[in-house]
Amino acid sequence: MTSPAPLQVTPAGLRELAQRCEDLAAQVAPILPAVSAPGWQASAAAVSTANAGGGKAAAAMRARMMSSASALYTAAHDYEAMDHDSATALAGVPPGGAGFTPLVPRGSGADGGAASGIGTPR
Repeated sequence: MTSPAPLQVTPAGLRELAQRCEDLAAQVAPILPAVSAPGWQASAAAVSTANAGGGKAAAAMRARMMSSASALYTAAHDYEAMDHDSATALAGVPPGGAGFTPLVPRGSGADGGAASGIGTPR
């Protein structure tokens, strides 16, 4: 089995997907007007019930797609803000800084010999 391609997320990609959600939400059929007919026509009552159910489903789909679009726009904004904050933090690090400071001095023996390449005596 091959590994899936790495996920590449960009603010532009998130905004593009959010726009697609908005476009699809706009294409969901609007709620149809209620059908008025005499009560003795069972088919008219069935159509009216179906229209009401379809309208509720359409409204729920539109709301969900718009909610997803809003979440994607927020994610794009947060992603850019995190990148900006990280870049600002990295810009504050002096070049050629001290680097990694080990907790145990190399070759001291306190690390079981891992630093100097020698095993611990038995």
